[in-house]
Amino acid sequence: MGLQEYFAQLGRGVDLVAECSGLSAPDLEKMGASAQDAAELISLHTIYFGTTPYTGKQRSAIDAARRNGHPLSTLRLIESFTRRVRGQLAAWNLRLELCATPSEQVDAVARRRLREMRVPRTYCERALLRQHPNGLATLTVTGNGLDMADAFRTIDQNRPGESFIARMLGKADEATTRTRVTTMAVLQLEDYGKLVRRERDDVMIRTTSGAVITGAQLVERACANEGLITVISRTLGPVDLYRFERFASVKQRTMLAAEHPTCAWPGCSIPAERGQFHHLTPWSHGGETNVANLVTLCSYHNGVNEDDPNAPPRRGRLTRQGGTIVWQPPHTSR
Repeated sequence: MGLQEYFAQLGRGVDLVAECSGLSAPDLEKMGASAQDAAELISLHTIYFGTTPYTGKQRSAIDAARRNGHPLSTLRLIESFTRRVRGQLAAWNLRLELCATPSEQVDAVARRRLREMRVPRTYCERALLRQHPNGLATLTVTGNGLDMADAFRTIDQNRPGESFIARMLGKADEATTRTRVTTMAVLQLEDYGKLVRRERDDVMIRTTSGAVITGAQLVERACANEGLITVISRTLGPVDLYRFERFASVKQRTMLAAEHPTCAWPGCSIPAERGQFHHLTPWSHGGETNVANLVTLCSYHNGVNEDDPNAPPRRGRLTRQGGTIVWQPPHTSR
């Protein structure tokens, strides 16, 4: 077989599967297929040409796979995703959509659909104790979020068990462990004017009346003089933070927390206060330390985020598009 014929056969995934009609895995092995390839071909034949209550979707999936020239590798990839779906109907709906999707987009589309199908986990108040062979034990308690945050703050990470028991016995200093709650108001910049330029540690805004004022003046006119106010642009993201006492050392972190109260990675709920600064464009690649190029991530997702655009894709990366932080899956052009 020449290369031209070989490449032509690659796009006949469904037709190759159809040719397995009436054959068994041992039959295919006798023809030269490996045991794994033979088993996969028979499995694909059962799915695409076997008995199913969803014959209409089956025919449509076959036609779509032919139109897109899906090779066997893509059909295998599609099945790796449909196996994660509960229920035959849901699996066929996903299979049909993926067969109608160009091969290079199947992975991204499938992952997005699986995230959409995922049923959010529900929680209720409870306590679980797990004893370990070395004499230690793990106590897991689920309760009110603020109360749990207060309790967590009392724990000395250098001696977590001892400090937690001290709290339980009423020996901890409650005044130093209460969670501090600060009101945060958010102004949408475009509702009031347009960003003109940055000037020292403030921004200049042209209002809808034509006047140019500072961000602090905008806040004074628009909001009550209490709490924290962050100005966020729909296209640029966080622009500046205002409080009538300025804290430059925590300014960026507070602005980022206003945008994402928890780790910005999809599905992660680690609080921003326990997160790390992450440069969207890495510092080593010329990224600046400003709010437009920063996002708060937990230590784990900060580690798995793909910083180096030249490195092999792993878990995807976060980027800012139109002022909004979005997750960019692996294998996506940057």
